Amino acid sequence: MASEQPAERYIELTQTDDKYFTSTFQYSPIDQARNIANKRRVIAIHQALSDEPLDSLPNIAREGFAADVALHVTHPINELTGAAAGLAALWLPLRKALPDMERREYFVAGGRYRDGDMVACMGEYVGTFVQDWLGIPATRGVVQLRFCEAHELIDSKIAASYIFLDALDLMRQAGYFPIAPSLGKEMAWLPPRTLDGVILSPQDAARSRKTIETILAMHAALGYYNGKPPTREVLDEMEQARHWHRNFMWYGPAGIGTTRGLSGFEDYHQIPFLVAFPDRSGSEQGHFIRIGDGYFAVTGGWGYLRATHSGGGLFGAPATGKRIHMRVMDFYRCDDDTIVENWVPIDVPHILLQMGVDVFGRMRHQFRQHSAWSASQWLVGD
Repeated sequence: MASEQPAERYIELTQTDDKYFTSTFQYSPIDQARNIANKRRVIAIHQALSDEPLDSLPNIAREGFAADVALHVTHPINELTGAAAGLAALWLPLRKALPDMERREYFVAGGRYRDGDMVACMGEYVGTFVQDWLGIPATRGVVQLRFCEAHELIDSKIAASYIFLDALDLMRQAGYFPIAPSLGKEMAWLPPRTLDGVILSPQDAARSRKTIETILAMHAALGYYNGKPPTREVLDEMEQARHWHRNFMWYGPAGIGTTRGLSGFEDYHQIPFLVAFPDRSGSEQGHFIRIGDGYFAVTGGWGYLRATHSGGGLFGAPATGKRIHMRVMDFYRCDDDTIVENWVPIDVPHILLQMGVDVFGRMRHQFRQHSAWSASQWLVGD
């Protein structure tokens, strides 16, 4: 049965305690017919960008995106304005790199946030990697590129997009990894165990509200961290065990990896992250998405999470003392009371760049690609 209120301590948060700005959140229901239409619209636009001939992409982009669409893409693409810029910097180079590319969506959820209609997608592009992309040498073999996105729609057109592409994982598939080995397991992300993450049927508003409130209650509990070394006692103060299924799956980006259960999450992600960023918290900038859709939910921030890099070890890097901001999303699946699965795209190359580590520069150095030549040109001179 749906809860009418968030968890008790979540309600009692003070402004000082509320490090992740959860206490002011108000769930906004969405008309289910419009929500489903929005999701089908986003799917259709992106399937066309993946499948249609290259010369038809400009028209697809004009019809699918607002003229001044704001595109926020993970490093090194970063900020773009307008569909033409998106074609030039993102979709055309990616299509040329993977000419037989197919887009596979494992998670499509929608909802209302900040008076806007939002749709979030998670999945992978699969294809034969025949042309270098972002300087990553083509392998001539099959690869999979994780994507995670959030889109705001106005009048059936995409007005803003946040696009996470795991380029570091593509480097790994190409046979190179320009940072220290991940603590978690580097593996392909699995789709939801229930295989129902592409939500194209009406969802109960009370269930959707309870799901996002379950997530925000967990976020609020993360804010209980006192900044001290993460001993067992300190970790227990965050009360994470009450929010997660005992065998939950946590899928992290390349550079962090995948974990299972609370002990795996603590050992391979949470503790190293807290040591590196003991003062991390949200900011008034806020999330760009907070939606619940049935048993699924999505949150995301583009610079919302702030921290000082004051501890070493994460990504194999020593402490730098630099203040950084993070680009991150979270895709969740819940059961009636707990979080069962969590997929977490993080712009790791952008975090490392702020810490003084250019993973793309290190990759070029590893490959000895100091010129604009592709790997094949460097190896055989053709």
